[in-house]
Amino acid sequence: MPYWQVRYIGQSGSIGSESINAQTREQAIIKCGQPAHIIQQVSIDHLGGLKALFKGRQFPLVEQVLFLTTIASKLNSGKTIGKAVKESVPYKRLKISDAQLEICETPKDYFELLRFDGTAIQIADAGDKVGKLPGALYRAAKSLSDRVAVTKEFSKALRQGLIYSVLGLAFIIAIPLFAGSAINDFLVVQRIPLQLNGLSDLVMFLYRLYTQYFVLIGGAIGACYIFRDKIWNNVRDLPLLRFINDRIKISRGMEFVTAYHLLQQSGFNNPQIFKFLELRSKGMTHSLYLEVSERLTEGRKLSDAFANPEWPDLIHQNLQGFEDQNPDGRDVVLQNLTDALKAYYFSYSEKITSTCSFVGFLLMLISIAMLAIGFYMPIVNLNQALKHMS
Repeated sequence: MPYWQVRYIGQSGSIGSESINAQTREQAIIKCGQPAHIIQQVSIDHLGGLKALFKGRQFPLVEQVLFLTTIASKLNSGKTIGKAVKESVPYKRLKISDAQLEICETPKDYFELLRFDGTAIQIADAGDKVGKLPGALYRAAKSLSDRVAVTKEFSKALRQGLIYSVLGLAFIIAIPLFAGSAINDFLVVQRIPLQLNGLSDLVMFLYRLYTQYFVLIGGAIGACYIFRDKIWNNVRDLPLLRFINDRIKISRGMEFVTAYHLLQQSGFNNPQIFKFLELRSKGMTHSLYLEVSERLTEGRKLSDAFANPEWPDLIHQNLQGFEDQNPDGRDVVLQNLTDALKAYYFSYSEKITSTCSFVGFLLMLISIAMLAIGFYMPIVNLNQALKHMS
């Protein structure tokens, strides 16, 4: 998605600006969060992606969990939000001054300044409005903690697959460059009549590809990155990529159920929840939330609003009759749905790991065969022929 620069009149009368990642100009205005009457200009920000790379640092999620829990404990002991934040968060690590903290008035102001996770900010704001800020912060901390645990578990499972994949790619590039260069030297420079085989031809093909067409390869990689969304939509149902696509759906569903559960516990209604989800989402997920909001506005049930193949079937199935449940019953449904989605998430993660390991191991075997049969075998055969001639 492109970046948009939104310029608006600040509280002091000065002109402020913000770079927003959005699909359209209208979405950028909404995500900016500023009233329409103070917005002066909205234009494409060509350097927005580069600016995003150098955006201010954030605390790791693990540390945010600790900070939220500590702040909640201090609030329960009777301290103000300002004092609790100052005592709990090492804000100077983010180059934030005491003067900047003094300007903050609400919990939302503090957490936005400290660049906390978006869900935590929204939950804190909701808890503050209903007078239950400590409880809201504990829920936010639990949400971030669960997210860290899921990410850590997936990373652990994926590590082996990534190692094999990286080694496979390294072998399939390095060996043809080494062996192809040597074979080319024998044939062209020294004019030694090597008898090449099929794997030797493959080595020479890859060698010429890497050395003569590296600019085109780089351009193709760049084009794939630019048009990655369109390319992915066309290839995501292929056998080896289907597991990744299914895991993306499961991950999308997990994020929705977790955020929906937390925001509902914090007192948000459906329109407010989906407005928040729309503002913090992008790409296909943003479009899907818009579709859900439109269906709910039409009067459809929550389960019917998720009747889309881009969402896991579990969500549509488990949310049937959701509106007929009491608050405790809804909590049970959402918790069970979260547990089921986590189980599927880990299952697909293991399938992705196995696929990556298989592909990487296969590339290594092909590379070793090219080195042994395609490179060394012609040299051995030549030595034997020369011995017979002598």
